[in-house]
Amino acid sequence: MDKTSQAKVTIVITPRDRFGVALESFKSVIAYTGRPYELIYVDAGGPAALARELKKICSDNGFVYIGHPGILNPNEARNLGIRAARTPYIAFLNNDVVVSPGWLSAMVTCAEETGAEVIAPLTCQKIPLHREIHQAGGLFTEDVKAFLAARPEDRRLKEVELLQGKKVHEVSLVRGETQCCEFHCALVRRDVFAKIGELDELLATKEHLDFCLSVWQAGGRVMFEPTAIVTFLGHAGAIEPRDLKFFALRWSPAWQRSSLAHFQRKWELPNDPYFAKRTSMLRWRHYESIAEPLLRKVPLIGRRHKWLAAGSRVLLPALEWWSGRLASRHARNSGRSKSPDLVTRS
Repeated sequence: MDKTSQAKVTIVITPRDRFGVALESFKSVIAYTGRPYELIYVDAGGPAALARELKKICSDNGFVYIGHPGILNPNEARNLGIRAARTPYIAFLNNDVVVSPGWLSAMVTCAEETGAEVIAPLTCQKIPLHREIHQAGGLFTEDVKAFLAARPEDRRLKEVELLQGKKVHEVSLVRGETQCCEFHCALVRRDVFAKIGELDELLATKEHLDFCLSVWQAGGRVMFEPTAIVTFLGHAGAIEPRDLKFFALRWSPAWQRSSLAHFQRKWELPNDPYFAKRTSMLRWRHYESIAEPLLRKVPLIGRRHKWLAAGSRVLLPALEWWSGRLASRHARNSGRSKSPDLVTRS
């Protein structure tokens, strides 16, 4: 019998915004995840040398490798995994997440004991691994039922990542219902997508809020499981030159602005100040991971705050223009084909 034939879960790994820890992440999944499970690796927009390594690991382990030569936004990549998955559960995982022993089985146990549609693990951040909390569940409003029942003009988003920055050993964590979780890692019942449809590919940011809202609207629940622990390593900081194009598009003001406007229309939030606040912050990832590290390498400029700010006022508009061109090109190419260029199943 095929060792994956009784699998309950398909792990779907997709790119987040860079590829520097992709191999470390993938190897942690193999090392700390008990069989049986299926795995689909969606590789889009990454370096060719890395693609060869990922494909070989998939072949050696009987995993599915889906390769795409262009850049996909997060939900485009995840939807490729959803379409190929055939198990009752899908575990979404970004390619910059390192897992811990028992992470997957803990989430499956939580799903089966609670009946919840979505399971959020304890998501940590930084090194050393699994020590500092990034998110112990999350909130998107004061009260879910009231939010969904309210008139559009009265709805207000309140995005909170619970316990962020706290040390794991300093807090007491228990399983319980939460409102939302990010896509760093999340376990989802596959039949949820029969109710809400595929993930919205018009969203390149705040896609996790849209998904969790859709689940709640369809009568589902999100549960936090603290014994499932993962750590994401995609922090602010200089990116490698090979990741520059991908990162610039992934966090382009054009993609973010379009996503926020679509989200606001879709959930009928005409008066919510949340969107004005988020729109005022569209350049910060470009600044922290591209502009500031680059300018700090320039003699004199990088050592003086005034000159650093002046350099940013020149560089950030240039980055926005370039990433906007990339976004326009992506929009043209996306309409041509939704099929991946390479699919292998060993």
